[in-house]
Amino acid sequence: MLNRRNFIKASSSLLPLPLIAQGMSKDQVAPKRLVIVGNEYGMHPDSFFPKDFGKDFTLSHELSSFGWIKDRMTVFSHTDHGMEPGHGKEDAFLNGILKRDASNYADGNVSVDQLIGERFRSIVRFPTINIHNSNRGISESWTRNSIPIVPLSSAEALHRKLFVNQTLTEKKQQKVLWDRNRNLFKAISGQYKSALKGVAQEDRERLSQYRTAINDLGIEMDSQEAWLHKEKPNFKFNAGKTIKDKYNAIFDMTALALQTDQTRVASISFSGKLNVSELVERGYHSCTHNGKGLDLVSQLVTIEKFQLDQISRFMKKLDAIKEPNSNGTMLDNTIVMFGSGMGHAGTHINRNLPIALFGGGLDHKGHISLKRKNGENTPLCNLYLSLINKMGIERDYFNVSTGTVDI
Repeated sequence: MLNRRNFIKASSSLLPLPLIAQGMSKDQVAPKRLVIVGNEYGMHPDSFFPKDFGKDFTLSHELSSFGWIKDRMTVFSHTDHGMEPGHGKEDAFLNGILKRDASNYADGNVSVDQLIGERFRSIVRFPTINIHNSNRGISESWTRNSIPIVPLSSAEALHRKLFVNQTLTEKKQQKVLWDRNRNLFKAISGQYKSALKGVAQEDRERLSQYRTAINDLGIEMDSQEAWLHKEKPNFKFNAGKTIKDKYNAIFDMTALALQTDQTRVASISFSGKLNVSELVERGYHSCTHNGKGLDLVSQLVTIEKFQLDQISRFMKKLDAIKEPNSNGTMLDNTIVMFGSGMGHAGTHINRNLPIALFGGGLDHKGHISLKRKNGENTPLCNLYLSLINKMGIERDYFNVSTGTVDI
């Protein structure tokens, strides 16, 4: 018989299990996809935000590489999560809720990428892929149970996940692990009602969260097992040594993963611990605390423009791939978002976040202001709710949303 303590212990030991392979889609129409690219230090406002508004806006210096896609992009001013200044709020970039407050919401602090990825569990090999290219950094992606998704920390790790097939021995070991976990799930589920007897409401809620997590893992395993013996695509891997080479490899592998329908949702982060010595003289974090010194500001802008230039290169690749069962390209069916949970690291301000959308067949409007008539900024979760709906998921709320944004 499992008591409450043993139930929680057994359940929580299962939660970190990694997502394994899932599968190729059999859809007959072009699938919708989402790629989110972010960083944890925000952007230098004067260099990122355009000075004018509307479809005929003038590209800022940092956005200059997007001239070729200007009619298929929207830059949003005056949207954020209403967070107070300071570090630690970046973790809420994709959900608008800090972990400490997650229990106050129906879906916890689930992030937008993970919520959308749930829709594709039984359709693609990986519901989401998350890449950080660093062993250190913030947690941007979260499950419904307030568990941070551990991102892949290198181009090499991404390659192994997406394109390296398991050996026969590894597949057998994986099957044994799944069977063992299913038996454990069954035992735990059988003791759930008994574990609830005589416990406080707070513990009941926690037990309910664990039960939900266990059910989710069972669904994951059922979906993944179908892909155990299906070969992964081939990719000629060469990560190189420079930061540019490594991100080229990351974005190229992400493009192929989308093209072969291994996943439809990806998040890529430019870590604050990124080694930028090939680009500038100072470290990334040091450049954010520049005291408005022209030399350090220039170095910071160089780092930020590098990030945006990588996104432009990635989207050109998607735009060059014809979409099967469609007259358009992959970019026409892939929403690419850039943003950050911090507005500007130089002042630690978390308002007026740098947010831009590209492609995806959206009704793009150039540069728009989301400042409300009462002077307040629009919640970023309103935009996320619109993205969720565009991805084919019907919902009327997402975390702290108060409505939607016309996209």
